[in-house]
Amino acid sequence: MPIEVRIPVVEIRDRQSNQLITAIEILSPVNKRDPGLIPYREKRKHLHEAGVHLLEIDLLRRGQRPFNHPYLPKNHYIITLVRAETNRTDVWGFDIKDPLPTVPVPLKAPDPDVPLNMGKVLNIIYERSLYHLSINYDDIPPPPAFSEEDQAWMKELLKKENIS
Repeated sequence: MPIEVRIPVVEIRDRQSNQLITAIEILSPVNKRDPGLIPYREKRKHLHEAGVHLLEIDLLRRGQRPFNHPYLPKNHYIITLVRAETNRTDVWGFDIKDPLPTVPVPLKAPDPDVPLNMGKVLNIIYERSLYHLSINYDDIPPPPAFSEEDQAWMKELLKKENIS
């Protein structure tokens, strides 16, 4: 029997018309592998055709990216912003050792974009969700494997932060 998977999305809407302006997606494994990859790609296309900005946060190293491009960075993680009514996609690539970027969140014109500090956001989520109580930081991270240099950096960070 199929199981319905609901993946929350942050939606920024015009208060008066309830029009969807920007969708913020944090990719899950379902979005990056079959059978969920194809419907997710269709959703991305539908949002673009509907004139909705899409801010996509991919903090997963496994699976297929929802779109391919020869110049897509080969970083561990990426954040993309597909701006409505354009063919423009902004991409922020970063690795495990890099600070998370601050990215723009588009609002309805003529309002300017609002900066979203991803590092602060994820720290708040981490603290409120009490992940430090449910994650064993002594375990090896899931594949693909990090380089030896990245693994050594993570061990030093965990010691420094006193996380185990």
